[in-house]
Amino acid sequence: MRNMFLKLGFWGRLFVFVTLTVFLMIGAVILGDIIAYFVFGRDAIVHSDVGVVYLLQSFLAVGLFLLPPMLMMKLCCEGSLMTNLMVSKPPKVLQILVSVAIVIVSAPMVSWLEDFNLRMTLPDSMAAIENWMREREDAAAQIVSKLVDSPDPMRYVLNIVVLALLPALCEEMYFRVGVQTRLLGDKSRVTGTWAVVLTAVIFSALHLQFYGFLPRMVLGAVLGFMLMISGNAWYSIIAHFVNNIIAVTIPFMTAKGVEMVQVQCLDTWWMALLSAAATALMLVVMSKIEKMEKKF
Repeated sequence: MRNMFLKLGFWGRLFVFVTLTVFLMIGAVILGDIIAYFVFGRDAIVHSDVGVVYLLQSFLAVGLFLLPPMLMMKLCCEGSLMTNLMVSKPPKVLQILVSVAIVIVSAPMVSWLEDFNLRMTLPDSMAAIENWMREREDAAAQIVSKLVDSPDPMRYVLNIVVLALLPALCEEMYFRVGVQTRLLGDKSRVTGTWAVVLTAVIFSALHLQFYGFLPRMVLGAVLGFMLMISGNAWYSIIAHFVNNIIAVTIPFMTAKGVEMVQVQCLDTWWMALLSAAATALMLVVMSKIEKMEKKF
C-alpha cells in the first residue's frame, strides 16, 4: 500500500495533502469543541471565553497545520520523518543569530506594508465585500485583543505558547516544509524562488485577512528564502517565533503601563526600502555562511 503512495506525482500528493488537511481540521474542531464543552461549559463556548479560545487555537494549530504534513510525509516520502520535516540537523548559534537579525531588520518593511495594506480600499461596486472583510478582521482583532491586552504574567506565558510558539512550529511545518518543499519543490516544476513566492501567497491568503495580506505574504517569502537557503526548518521556525513573540510582548508591556517608545522614521517609505535592502543582505549573509559550512 505504501509503495502506491510513494509513487504519487504532484496531483496525487496534493490530493492526499488536501484530504488530510480537511479531515484533520474537522476532527480538531469537533474534538476541541467537545473538550471545551465538558471543561468550560456551553456558555463559555458561545461567548468565546479566554480559556475556550486558547484550547481551540491549540487544537486547530496541531490538527490543521502540524499533523497533515507529518502524515503526508509518512505516507508519500521515503526516508525518516525528521529528515523529511527538515529538522534532523540541530540549529547552529551563528545561523540562529542571523535568523533573529533578519526578523528585526525586516520589521520596518513589514510595518510599512501593513499600514499601506490598511489604507487600501476596494471599488464602490465591491463595498459590500469590503464591509464584510472589515467586519471579519475587526472580530478577529477583538478576540486577539482579549488574549494579549492583559498584564497577567500567566496569560503572557500562555500567549507565548499558544500564539507564538505553536503557530511558528505548526505553520512552518505546513507551509514552508509541506507546501514549499515536499509538494512544490519535490513534485512540481514550480521550484526555487517561484515555490517560495507561491507558498507565501498561499500562506497569507489562508489566514483570510485581506488587510494583512501584503505584510504576511512578504514575511512568508522571507521565511521561505531562509528555508531554501539553509535546508533547515529550525531557522524559519525560530524567526517566525521571534516575530510572534514580539507581537504578544508589546501589548503585554503596554498593559503593564510601560510606555513604548515609537521612532517616527520607522514608518517612512525610505526606511521600508532600507529595511528591505538590509533583509536581502542578511539573507545573502546566511547563504554565504551555509556555503562556507558545506565547503569546510
